[in-house]
Amino acid sequence: MTRPTSPLKTLLAAAAVAVLALGAPATPALAQSSSIKVVVNDDAVTSMDVSNRARLLQIANKLAPAAAQKAALEELVNDTLRLQEAKRRGIVVPEAMVDQAISEIAGRSKMSPAQFAQALGGAGVNIRTLKDRIRAQMAWGRVVRAKVQQSVRQEQDDLIAQMRRQEKSASDLSAEDYVLQRIVFTLPSKAGAADVDRRRKEAENLRARFKGCDSGIALAKQLREVAVLNVGRKLASEVPAGFRDMLKETPEGGLTKPSVADNGIEMFAVCQKIKVQGESAVSAGLDAETLNDQGKKVSDQLTQELRQKANITYR
Repeated sequence: MTRPTSPLKTLLAAAAVAVLALGAPATPALAQSSSIKVVVNDDAVTSMDVSNRARLLQIANKLAPAAAQKAALEELVNDTLRLQEAKRRGIVVPEAMVDQAISEIAGRSKMSPAQFAQALGGAGVNIRTLKDRIRAQMAWGRVVRAKVQQSVRQEQDDLIAQMRRQEKSASDLSAEDYVLQRIVFTLPSKAGAADVDRRRKEAENLRARFKGCDSGIALAKQLREVAVLNVGRKLASEVPAGFRDMLKETPEGGLTKPSVADNGIEMFAVCQKIKVQGESAVSAGLDAETLNDQGKKVSDQLTQELRQKANITYR
């Protein structure tokens, strides 16, 4: 199930670093001098900053050394501008939030934060380099989210004002929200086609026996290697268009059709459908894909504006 983009979503790319770093050749530590490569307003980006970020991009994005150096320099310029803008808006990302993100990424690779830092170090990347990148992503995510929310509120106000001008009844507007539970039939990391087929059949068997969330969820929890996760209430606007069709087809108290996810065969129990009536249903007109697209456009536009206004001096 695709969900709206958030600052933590950007950490998914960084999660790949943990896995790739384990197989990356160890890079011996080299003594290197550092010089200023670029000044962004009053903040300097050094050659060491660029070298460290380039190594991270080589591992995460499989870039060639020259391409990684170029990408690292521009990414650091953008990160510096974005952090400056976040600071101007009073946005500060605490070190504890960054540490928590590192812990979550390490956990995906079955490592402790210390083991994860050691794995990165063995691949020639200091953990501080990744932390700096995460901090910039988090701070910028909050800037973009605030801008998108402002735009969405304005759009909703415009729609409501237009409806009132046309003397349309608020009762003409309606949408449906959902209370969901996620059920995952887990698969081993190296599962073959036979494993997938077997687990899909087991999921279908549960779906046929599922007669409501009260008894059905209890039944699912009794099954081996099955995880039940509480999704909670999802607004119509938070549900992607394709998935929304599936939820509409699933009766209240039923399970959606099984689908293959990253960690197994998943289904969603539709525990409740809540009809939203009136002006509050306007927000349902903006689906998750729309919000994601707006976030990317806002990010690109704001970054371009910051670069145009900034004093950037390359050396």
